[in-house]
Amino acid sequence: MRPLHFPDRHRRLLIALIALFPPLAGLAQGTEEARLSLPEAEKILLDANPAILQARAALAGARAGIDIAGARPNPQLTVGATSTDPGRNGSGSLWKQATDNTVRLDQLVERGNKRDLRLKAAGSNLSATGADLDNTVRLARIDLANAWLDLRAAREIRRIADENAALARRAADAAELRGKAGDLAGVDVARFAADAARVANDAVQAGLDLDRARIALALLLGNRVAPAGLQTTDEWPSAEPAPAGTEAERADLVAARRRVEQADALRELARAQRTRDVSVGLQYEHAPANANNAFSTTSYGLSLSVPLMFGNDYRGDIARSEADYGAAEQQLIATRAFVSSEQSRLRAEYAARQSRYRRLAEVVLPAAERAGRGADVAIQKGGMSLTDYLDTQRSLRAARIETIQARADLARAALMLRLAGDSQ
Repeated sequence: MRPLHFPDRHRRLLIALIALFPPLAGLAQGTEEARLSLPEAEKILLDANPAILQARAALAGARAGIDIAGARPNPQLTVGATSTDPGRNGSGSLWKQATDNTVRLDQLVERGNKRDLRLKAAGSNLSATGADLDNTVRLARIDLANAWLDLRAAREIRRIADENAALARRAADAAELRGKAGDLAGVDVARFAADAARVANDAVQAGLDLDRARIALALLLGNRVAPAGLQTTDEWPSAEPAPAGTEAERADLVAARRRVEQADALRELARAQRTRDVSVGLQYEHAPANANNAFSTTSYGLSLSVPLMFGNDYRGDIARSEADYGAAEQQLIATRAFVSSEQSRLRAEYAARQSRYRRLAEVVLPAAERAGRGADVAIQKGGMSLTDYLDTQRSLRAARIETIQARADLARAALMLRLAGDSQ
């Protein structure tokens, strides 16, 4: 496009227009708010996140399962009194009454190592539930990192959107002054007004995105911090993945392995049901004197009872336990495959986002800033139209927003890679 040369009067108006644009750094005047760093947010998360609190309650229930599994069958006491001569009234103590008195004690004796198998299954369940808690914390930290970075980026985008809106509004006001002075056509004045309205809408949308990001982060923190006062600190999280050898086995893998162990113990327990339990009984019986017996009698008894498996041989329980064991093994295989594929995907995303951010930070943004500085000089000398100048400034701000988004994406990719258990 051929540079335009303005008369001195027009040039002075353009220079006055430039003077109306305040420094960009002074446009964003925010109120002082409590700023929350990512580590500080994680501390609140551990104490207030609903999913983590539910997982802790499940862990407490799994601990109680150890006591339940280790409980032995209770003995059963039976006391009975049977009348042998209803027409005869007895006298004296209870043992001289005209009744037969019986005291019986029964105890079920478990066989087949059932109690140990229940304890083994409950211990595996406790370990798996603890790993589930760790995995819940890991997933909550992923959600927190995303929400925190969304809010951090939304702050910067809102600031730049406000700067763009203020710049466009001032440009429209200056264009209106030039239109009244006869230096600018009415269609151009309307164009500047429409552009200012569009950029103002962008600022409104940026403000809405900021409010949404605050609400989302506050929800993850159990609303311990009011959304209106929720803010992030200025620093970005580290953009480097974790050093090699710093990560232990992922919690979801640990949980899946413990579920296999639990299913194996329950499978053995189902098989052990075919080992018959024995019920041992001891009985004491006292019969008073009666018409047929001039003296009272005392007798003792010992009984032994075992179930006869004519109706239920536990084949259904065993078949179901085998199916549960197979399902647990398949879940472990699926979890391993998912972890491996997720880590590969996150490594690729990290490399791509790192390359994109470097190009933006080292090439695109510096070039846009040089173009913006050149446009400032050119318009003062009449070597650039006002339209081209505004387009250059908008391109500069677009490059700044894209760089901020790329910086947030890079930090997000690094955090996801660390939380995915990858140390490469």
